[in-house]
Amino acid sequence: RFPVSRYAVMKHLTVLERAGLLVVRRRGRQRFNHLNPVPLQNLHERWMRPHAERWASSLLALKRSLEQKGEATMPWNDGPFAFGTLSIELEVHVNAAPERVFDALTGDVSAWWGRPYVHSERARAVHVEPKVGGRCWEDWGGGEGALYATVTKVERPRLLRLDGPFGMSGLCHSVVTYSLEAAAAGTLVKVSHSAAGEIDEEARRDYTMGWEDLLRTRFPAFVERGEKLGLGHEPAPFGGKGQ
Repeated sequence: RFPVSRYAVMKHLTVLERAGLLVVRRRGRQRFNHLNPVPLQNLHERWMRPHAERWASSLLALKRSLEQKGEATMPWNDGPFAFGTLSIELEVHVNAAPERVFDALTGDVSAWWGRPYVHSERARAVHVEPKVGGRCWEDWGGGEGALYATVTKVERPRLLRLDGPFGMSGLCHSVVTYSLEAAAAGTLVKVSHSAAGEIDEEARRDYTMGWEDLLRTRFPAFVERGEKLGLGHEPAPFGGKGQ
C-alpha cells in the first residue's frame, strides 16, 4: 500500500518508537502501532499554546473592538496591561574613525550619558562591557545599581547589540543596536531601538526625544570636541521624563 519497501517503513517506525511517539504492542505475529500523543501534547503546551492563546485573544479582542462602534480602547488593552511597541531609527555622522566611535560607545559612556536618562540621582556612572554576555548598567556604588541590558552581539568596531529593559518599567523588553559604517571623514552611526511591552505614547515620545538628545548632541560633542555632557556635566533638561 506504500510507495516504499516494508524495510523502509519499519525503519521509520523504529525511529518514531525510539522518540517515544509510537507505542508498539505485539500479539503473536502481529504488530500494532499506536500514536503516543503525550510527547506531542507536551511540546504543544510548552511551546505553542502560550503563543496561540495570545494571538487568539488578540484577534478576538480586535474583532470585538471593530464590531463595537465608538470603542476608544485599543484591542489589546483589555488585558492586565496595555501592550504597545516602540521603534526608533536614528543616524548621525561623527567626525571620527569607527574605532574611536566604538570606544566612546563602550568606554567612557558617562561622558555623554547622564541625567535625566538614569534611574536614580545616586547614579555615578554608566558602564558597558563590550563582550558577549557583558553588562550595560547604571552604577550607584557599593555594588548597587540598575541593569539596562546584556550584550548579545559584538563585531568590533562595526556592531554592538544589547537586549534588556533599557530603563523601561513594567513588563518590557528592548533591543538596541549600534551599527557603525566608515563614511567620508568619519563614521555613520546607526541606532535602532525596538521594544515591546507596557509602552504608551508618553514613553514613545520620551525615548524618541532622549535618543535625539544623546546621539545628535551629547555623543558627537564628546567624540569630536571632548566636551562632556554626561553624568555631572548635563545641560539644562529639555523637559519630560528621563528614560
